[in-house]
Amino acid sequence: MLVLSLLQGALAYAALGSSPSDFGTTPVRQGGRSLAAASNDTAAVYTVSQSTLDSGTVVREYTNTQGIVFAVSWNGPTLPDLRTLLGDKFAVMTSSAGKRPKAGHSQLAVNQSDVVIVSSGHMRAFAGHAWIPGALPAGFDTNVIE
Repeated sequence: MLVLSLLQGALAYAALGSSPSDFGTTPVRQGGRSLAAASNDTAAVYTVSQSTLDSGTVVREYTNTQGIVFAVSWNGPTLPDLRTLLGDKFAVMTSSAGKRPKAGHSQLAVNQSDVVIVSSGHMRAFAGHAWIPGALPAGFDTNVIE
């Protein structure tokens, strides 16, 4: 049931590890964030863009200075199109979901060297986040992913 619900959702046009998405909405740029707050270097090393889908689900994309999405998160009443949002990492998620002994549960966690995906929820309350460990800016704390 989880896999079927993951295949449904709102339309997205890009993927984790590529350019930011176009959800058909105007993303709210939350601005640059610097990891060097304690030093004199105040250059932003990543940007957070937030889009609210027609369903009410909020998607945040964390983009590095090269314009590549290194992390994503979602929270809302429906799942976004995770196949598109996660790109080639979607296959990792569905493969892991298929290997779970109790596939009906509403939580999934994948922790591999090339991707970390955490997804949970139930009808009208879905949340999750994913990131590519090798693409994180130096010093980035994954606990700041909303």
